[in-house]
Amino acid sequence: MQARLHFLFPVAHEPGDDVTMHRHGCHELVYYLKGNGKTRIGDRDYEYREDDYALIRPGTYHDERHAAPTEVLCLGFAPLRESALPEGVFSDRKPKDGEDAHEHILPLLLGMAKEMRNKDEDYADMLDLLASQLVLTLHRRRLNGGSPTHAEDKFRYAINYINENFHQRIDFGSLAAMAGYSLDRYRHLFKAQIGASPGRYVLGRRIAHARTLLRETNRSIAEIAADCGFASDSQFCSLFRRETGGSPGAYRKANA
Repeated sequence: MQARLHFLFPVAHEPGDDVTMHRHGCHELVYYLKGNGKTRIGDRDYEYREDDYALIRPGTYHDERHAAPTEVLCLGFAPLRESALPEGVFSDRKPKDGEDAHEHILPLLLGMAKEMRNKDEDYADMLDLLASQLVLTLHRRRLNGGSPTHAEDKFRYAINYINENFHQRIDFGSLAAMAGYSLDRYRHLFKAQIGASPGRYVLGRRIAHARTLLRETNRSIAEIAADCGFASDSQFCSLFRRETGGSPGAYRKANA
């Protein structure tokens, strides 16, 4: 066995019938059979729609806000070995042309719900068996295709490259091609793995480096802008203010 089932039940919500922040002692999977809305998992907000599912790790606070009548299937489970399941909202819909195919998890969940309703002989063992199959399927689906180790290596290479070259123009199309993805697919998977789009990640590295230079050097704003990869000092000042809430000069003065 790979997992134990802790709970499984369907829930229907109307708009405004929100689920407040709570957490569980086990992994939870929430499958959205119908509806759309938002959910906050940890410190991140996600939108959900029909045939999406949320994965939440033990101890993570999460809520749910319903913009339309929503029907969900909630499942709590505990892997029996160390698990590296990702946290967030993912799609179980049929992939578009050019996207990696994946094994749908809804039939597994519906099979579990049927076992729970019928309670045939040894149904508890069958539920644990199906929960184990679900965990293995989710492991296979990390990053929506490919083996986890190989996929993570692709993004580890990308992060290393960006960290070394963030002050230059980054050709995301080339990075995507080297990883074996279309640019749109690469952006989606990058955000799922790293927590930010490639562009946002690069901007974050540039702002972080600019803060260091503002604190530790006497270089001019224009020099720092150029060193960090900004097109001009005006662009640098505008983006720095947007990201930090203050100007580069004010930041330097406050950290002198």
